[in-house]
Amino acid sequence: MLDNLFPFIVFVIAMTGTPGPGNLTMLAIGQTTGFRSSIPFLMGTAVGCIVLDSLVACGLGEVIMASPALGITLRVAGSLYILYLAVRILSLQLTEKTVKKRFSFYEGLLIHPLSPKSWAMAVVAFSQFMKPEQPLGPQVLVFVLCFLVGLLVFHSSWCAAGALVPRVIHSRRILSGVNLTMVALMLGATGYAMFA
Repeated sequence: MLDNLFPFIVFVIAMTGTPGPGNLTMLAIGQTTGFRSSIPFLMGTAVGCIVLDSLVACGLGEVIMASPALGITLRVAGSLYILYLAVRILSLQLTEKTVKKRFSFYEGLLIHPLSPKSWAMAVVAFSQFMKPEQPLGPQVLVFVLCFLVGLLVFHSSWCAAGALVPRVIHSRRILSGVNLTMVALMLGATGYAMFA
């Protein structure tokens, strides 16, 4: 895999850094509850990423690609979950940052295993950059670690950017508009990933 490492890292940066359900959710959570309160959710997304990438490396991606019904079921479940997160974000009061309203580790755990974009990028990356003639174990380790580092860096960055919004914008009406826009982008990115 060393021959493919640089292009693989560029691919990981492009995929984990661009807007998608995970990054846009982190942006919205940062804006509504702040960076610190998003850490349990972020840790959940990291564990979900490890699980997803490990399953793809073990061949589950091929099983899903071979079964149109399973693929549709996964897309629908993912879209419903993103819709649930969108409703949760919209229901948050910007000025009431209570612990019970924060997003949990378990809510973060599901976002990548149910995200069409996450499945697509994992399947494409594994099929394009892994070498079947080389030992699988070290390649899977590099594969999972690179995606994990990319996720942690970019999810944190998007969340931190979201947390800056209320410090720059003080109008409650504008903040509500920003929040609504972020949720619309989350849903739009999910819809695009579902049908693209």
